[in-house]
Amino acid sequence: MRQDMTAREVTGEEKALWWERAVEAYPDYADYQKKTDRQIPVFVLEPTPAGH
Repeated sequence: MRQDMTAREVTGEEKALWWERAVEAYPDYADYQKKTDRQIPVFVLEPTPAGH
């Protein structure tokens, strides 16, 4: 089964929640964030509505 997905960037509290999940799955993300001045963006994939 295939499903078209749409990515959206998350911010604020939602980003903090997804960032925590990402770091749990891949701790190197936290190390990378410490080594850079930029904020690493976080994106969430959601199913694209039918017909789009």
